[in-house]
Amino acid sequence: MIKLLKKHNLFYFISYSTRTFVWLLCLLTFPNLYAQEEASLEFPAESNGIFAEGKPIEVIFYLKNPTQRKISGQLICQFSTLQQQNLSNEVKPIEVYPKDLQALVFSFQPSKAGFYKITVKLESTQSKLNVNSLVAGYAIDQMQVNKSGKPDFDTFWQKTRQELAQVAPNFRLTKKTELSTAQYDIYLVEMQSLDNMTIRGIYRTPKNKRNVPAILQLPSLGGGFTNPKSLDEQPLYGVPLDFAVLSLNIRGHGNSKDHLNVGKDVFTYITHNLHDKNKYVYRGAVADAIRGLDFLSQRLEIDKERIAIEGASQGGGLSLIVAALDNRVKLCAADVPFLCDIENLTTQTGWVKNEIEKYIKKNKNLSYHQALNNLSYFDTKNFAPMIKIPVLMSTGLQDNTCPPATNFATFNQIKSTFKQYCVYPYGKHGGGGVEHRKLKFNWIRSWFGM
Repeated sequence: MIKLLKKHNLFYFISYSTRTFVWLLCLLTFPNLYAQEEASLEFPAESNGIFAEGKPIEVIFYLKNPTQRKISGQLICQFSTLQQQNLSNEVKPIEVYPKDLQALVFSFQPSKAGFYKITVKLESTQSKLNVNSLVAGYAIDQMQVNKSGKPDFDTFWQKTRQELAQVAPNFRLTKKTELSTAQYDIYLVEMQSLDNMTIRGIYRTPKNKRNVPAILQLPSLGGGFTNPKSLDEQPLYGVPLDFAVLSLNIRGHGNSKDHLNVGKDVFTYITHNLHDKNKYVYRGAVADAIRGLDFLSQRLEIDKERIAIEGASQGGGLSLIVAALDNRVKLCAADVPFLCDIENLTTQTGWVKNEIEKYIKKNKNLSYHQALNNLSYFDTKNFAPMIKIPVLMSTGLQDNTCPPATNFATFNQIKSTFKQYCVYPYGKHGGGGVEHRKLKFNWIRSWFGM
């Protein structure tokens, strides 16, 4: 059964399958055809850029002629894999009279599930246009991925948790009177994590309340939390005031840089100590997040059955990992997650591969193969089968930083009986932005009975 709802200029497609898996596809409104640009490449109005098995991928190329002369030429549409392997070329003539608009449809029937790149360019002597491109998905719930988890994967993480448990958390709270209000109190929280490293966060809790639902908020790469605002005050990062929230600065982020500070080049963080999986930065970062759960779980005002974890990009990837490792997490909301299908990530976008290669040049004893081997211990797709709680994942279909193909390599492996995804067809690494954050907290509220 498929239900179509419209609210606030977003279309919500909710599909209920016999296996109770739920996929939530959110379509953004389409660009204005009469914007300043002369050309646009779009999906059909009824599509969100994800095409069902057996249905061809379709795109529409719009060309507006604002000049006083006729534009004629030919359009060349190329369908290719994300690794730039050409699969199909389609050529169509086009003729657009002054002040007119033409629309041409291109289609392609993929032979297997996955994500594909569509590129359209105009060859004309009268007009010079930039190449237009889109990424579309086909039968994405059928995508198959190669597992990269090593035989000692579970043992590695059991040992990590055991080492963390041996470090006394020594929680310290300092009330921030200047940030607290009549509605809530705000505290600086300090604690000891793996390797006895000091990490910090900001804790906000409603005044004089008990059984409060809580959010563990994890940062994006290089980000940091200073003052958790309400959703109204900070629509992109805020948390509603009836939640308690620990905005945790994992090691090397925000005010947790005492022992690890990568400086301005934040991308080097992802390869810090990559030569040794036991010293690799994300082993500590995951432990930091689990220590954040330790803090929330010992607070008397927190409802232990209503703790959710959320974050975007790096924070989204860490949220998925912690949701797999720790059953104190009851909901997971991961946006445009990083650390997904890492080996394929290196072939679909250049920034991760570049950082690995830079690190290898400085660490001659580390091979590229060994680097990927170490990264497999932190790949969300290897944690996904362990996730049993409700999950909401969002992705920007045009995201070149954490491409949707990598996100779904993880999502499809999640064994939760209730998982949802939200696709923003023209979204980049910002995903669904403000609208999705509203949707996310509505989703959390529905699960927490609020």
